[in-house]
Order: sequence, then structure tokens, then C-alpha cells
Amino acid sequence: MNETEILALGEALARTAAVLRRGEAIPFAEYVRAILGRDEDQLRGLFSDPSLFVSVDGQLVAGPDSTIPVTAESRVVLCRRQGAMLDVVTGGAARRICLN
Repeated sequence: MNETEILALGEALARTAAVLRRGEAIPFAEYVRAILGRDEDQLRGLFSDPSLFVSVDGQLVAGPDSTIPVTAESRVVLCRRQGAMLDVVTGGAARRICLN
């Protein structure tokens, strides 16, 4: 995935309140498919790249079939690890954190 695709995906994943109704909870697997639709290439790219990972409310998502619950209030974060640097992508913005 290139930088633009990563930013767009991070923004899409962070839009829980726009996708889910208040009080609604669905498994991550359903949520990510609602966000990405039938784009299996993007879904495969997200979980096949070892430098990318997703968390929901601080819980690491193991793969596209994860059952971690997502609600309208959930914080879904896409991260990319590059050596000692960690890029945190939320809401279309990326922050770089040095892990050293």
C-alpha cells in the first residue's frame, strides 16, 4: 500500500460514528467489510503487510475475521511500524512516534 492508500484506509477505519448507530455493536470482521465493501485486495493488503496493524479500543486485531466488537464510540486505529518509527493513522492524519 502506498502513503495515500494508508491515509485513506486509516480515515475510513476511524469513522465508526458515521457507520454505526449509537448502542450498535458488530464484530470487527463485519465492520471492516462495511468500510471496504467487496475490496478484497485492500483487505488482503491490510493484513498481509507485517508493518501494518489495527487496534480497536486498544486491542490488537489479529486478522480480517476478528470478532473484537466495534461500536460507534470505538477508537479504531491503523498503525505502521517502520524500524524505530511508528506511524499512527487516525481520521486522515498521521502522527509519527519514535520508539527509541
